[in-house]
Parts: sequence; structure tokens; C-alpha cells
Amino acid sequence: MASGLLQGLLWFSIGIAVIFLSSKYSMGTLSEPGPGVLPFGLGLIFILLSTILLIRSIGAKRVPPEKRLPFGPRYHKVFLIISFLVLITFLMESLGYLLSIFLLITVAMLTMEPKRVVSAFLLGAISSLSSYILFDVWLKVPLPKGLFYF
Repeated sequence: MASGLLQGLLWFSIGIAVIFLSSKYSMGTLSEPGPGVLPFGLGLIFILLSTILLIRSIGAKRVPPEKRLPFGPRYHKVFLIISFLVLITFLMESLGYLLSIFLLITVAMLTMEPKRVVSAFLLGAISSLSSYILFDVWLKVPLPKGLFYF
């Protein structure tokens, strides 16, 4: 209970801080949202999810300290994916967006469900291509080209 309560309070306060900091940016209008809308919305999501966590932690049974693991029984997989995310962040400029996102999604899928290799490769390819089309082609956001320059 104490762990969930502390985590809920931490995320709730982060949500409040994000909303406070987003107020320094323009919210814009409904037809033309400003730069403050996204962080404001994320702050609201943090507050909503942390409130759910707080409510659930109040009614939860107490777990002995020797049975508590961060992120549950698969905590080592979470740390492996976070480590790979940090590595991809440093390699994105040289590898390019397409290859970086493909590798990130594929490795994450293979780490969590190692039996589904074809699904992991397919989801990695679909995710990288569709997000590339969305951001680079449609929204004209400049992405790192790397090895695959179009």
C-alpha cells in the first residue's frame, strides 16, 4: 500500500508541475492549438492516472518487502528496454529515424514476447513507416535521415 501511495503522490505532483509549467505557453484556440496544449493535456493525464493509482493503493493488500519487485516480476526486461531506448537516442542521428524506430519497436517486442519474431518485425516495420509518413511527409517535421536518405 505504501509503495502505491508514494508513487501515486509522486505522479500527481508531477502532473501538477507539468500543468503549472505549461501555463507559461500559449494555449491557442480550438482550431489552432498553441504549444501549451500538449503539456497541459499530459499533466491532466498524469493527474487522472495517479488518482486511479492512489484509489487502488488505498484498498490494496499489504505485500511483504521480500516479495516487492520494481515493475513486477519482469523488471529486468523493463530496464533492458529503457537501456536500449537510451542507446537509440544517441544513435538516431547516424542510423536515421526509420531504422532507429524499427529497431526500438522490434527489440521491445522481442524482449517482452520473445516467441513472436515475425510479429515483432512486422510491427517494427509498420510503426516506423507509418510514423515516418505521419511526421515527415504529412506534418513536415524534419526527422534524422541517417542511412536511408530519401
